[in-house]
Amino acid sequence: MLFAAIGIVLTLGGATALYAAAPHQKLLAATLPPRRCAMVGALLMAAGLGALLTWAGPATAIFISLTMAMLAFSFVPVAAAWLRHRKEQR
Repeated sequence: MLFAAIGIVLTLGGATALYAAAPHQKLLAATLPPRRCAMVGALLMAAGLGALLTWAGPATAIFISLTMAMLAFSFVPVAAAWLRHRKEQR
């Protein structure tokens, strides 16, 4: 069960790093080097998939990894834009 939690956290972190590599990201005020963010994100997602593969079968691990990435790609941009909007209103 520990490998599942580690895999989920690594996958979410990797997807968030991939989002930070996008040119129109709202997560960070200053843009980081996109190539470095993309490489870190890909490595974190691969490490997360590796951790999930030690806990579950290949199909289940890939499904969990892609679902977590989809979750991050759906909620991180909305949450970042909402927080930035609240900060600008003050």
